[in-house]
Amino acid sequence: MNKRYCKNTVRGLRLAFVLCGLLSLSMMESRAPAMGMDMDMAPFMKPGDLTGLSLQELYNLDIVQMNVLGAHTHPAGEFMVGYQFMYMDMEGIRSGGHAISPAEVFAQNPSFAFAHTRMEMEEHMFDVMYAPSDRLTLMAMLSYKQMSMVHLTRANTTFSQHGDGINDLQVMGMYTLLGDIRKGGNRLVLDGGMSFPTGSIDVRDHRLGDPSQPLQKLEYPMQPGSGTYALLPGLTYLGDAGRWAWGAQTIETIRLGRNSSSYRLGNEYLGSAWGAYGVCEWFAPYMRLEGKVWGNVHGADPAYGAVPATAEARPDKQAGQRVNALFGFDVYVPKGIMMGNRFTIEGGFPIYEHLTGPQLGLSWTINVGWTYAF
Repeated sequence: MNKRYCKNTVRGLRLAFVLCGLLSLSMMESRAPAMGMDMDMAPFMKPGDLTGLSLQELYNLDIVQMNVLGAHTHPAGEFMVGYQFMYMDMEGIRSGGHAISPAEVFAQNPSFAFAHTRMEMEEHMFDVMYAPSDRLTLMAMLSYKQMSMVHLTRANTTFSQHGDGINDLQVMGMYTLLGDIRKGGNRLVLDGGMSFPTGSIDVRDHRLGDPSQPLQKLEYPMQPGSGTYALLPGLTYLGDAGRWAWGAQTIETIRLGRNSSSYRLGNEYLGSAWGAYGVCEWFAPYMRLEGKVWGNVHGADPAYGAVPATAEARPDKQAGQRVNALFGFDVYVPKGIMMGNRFTIEGGFPIYEHLTGPQLGLSWTINVGWTYAF
């Protein structure tokens, strides 16, 4: 594992646990009966109509899936700011539904000079949301990516290359078609947005990872941006009853045109379903299944040559399917100096993977998120 990325990841996880501890202490100090009712039970004794509650009280009632794009809305007049840290570790080469060795990659692909054996990605995501009405919530999100890829040569030596930069800007609106956020229960939300090509598609690093060598353009997975606009249509179902909350969503990334390097990335189709249980007013563990299907690159970047030296530079070796099992918990601070803060930790691994390889498979992922609503 690259030492720089390892240190950054450990630092991020330490921060997550420190924040979790501070949130827990804050909530322990704030737990007190209110209006003759145990505060641990109050949020789950839902009346049929919540229109008399304040924005803060409405936000307290929600068990929010922060790691699902466009999966929650807000009552009229509420703002929310948030930050998420995501780490992905990809290791082991797969082709179709099974693992293959680097020796098999070289034997089956004589033109390949390198086989990638590991990739690490860190992403820092910042978002802001505002609800002009109870039915409509608006969102904008921008992220910064850091990536590292380990290469194995035919001579059995290794080297690493690194890339980083901002990702594409995503802007979305979530409109409640059925149901009411102030009444809870079942809701159906229409998601619609657009991705703007703010991320770079020309990130470079030194050849063979050697600073004395010239810079070369990194492969498709190492570019933080897409270079094209994209539509983001989707549909979200949300439900809750008592201490339970659940939901499901489908959201697509439909890419438009081609970028300045004569290609566009494949479309993406994402589906997710989850269930959560509110143990008390501030703590809710949950489980989530996430399925993703993505296509090959259309066109080709001429910078990689007519015969690319790696699978990651081949436009026809980028597609895949994956289902992840994810487990996490949601922590909300209802009172005290940190009132209104929400914190989520989620981790998981793939339970199904089929790649148009050779490609690196996903080993595991972790997401740490924070939001503040006001």
